[in-house]
Amino acid sequence: MRNLSEYQQWQSYTKAGNECFNNGNIKSAKSHYHVALSLSNNLLSAHPTNKAAVCAMLVAHHNLATLLAQQTQCGSAYSLLKQAQQRLEKQLSNSHKHNDLSALLWGLSKNRSELMVFVKTHSFTPVSFATQRLN
Repeated sequence: MRNLSEYQQWQSYTKAGNECFNNGNIKSAKSHYHVALSLSNNLLSAHPTNKAAVCAMLVAHHNLATLLAQQTQCGSAYSLLKQAQQRLEKQLSNSHKHNDLSALLWGLSKNRSELMVFVKTHSFTPVSFATQRLN
């Protein structure tokens, strides 16, 4: 990955956010996680098929979603995880010129699993499921 300094910045903000989260400083953790999320999105844009960039984006979304869920903001947390899924799907559809799409496919699989675990763990029913009618 060429943009190592941005990756290192992402790591620093993620670690700082985790420390704040573990110490109960939720406001600071949220701030660090938002910066890490922005950096991870930049990394994925610059390196769409790099597994480290995909991991960074997933971790950033997961960390912020975990914080939101802990604050009983399950709808926002779920939406954040869905955003990660949509971002990876969009990246996959835009990456047709790349030969190796395994990192994106891996990321989609990991995030889909995380979405299912989230729904089960938090007894959360997404609005799209709740409003569907059965024939």
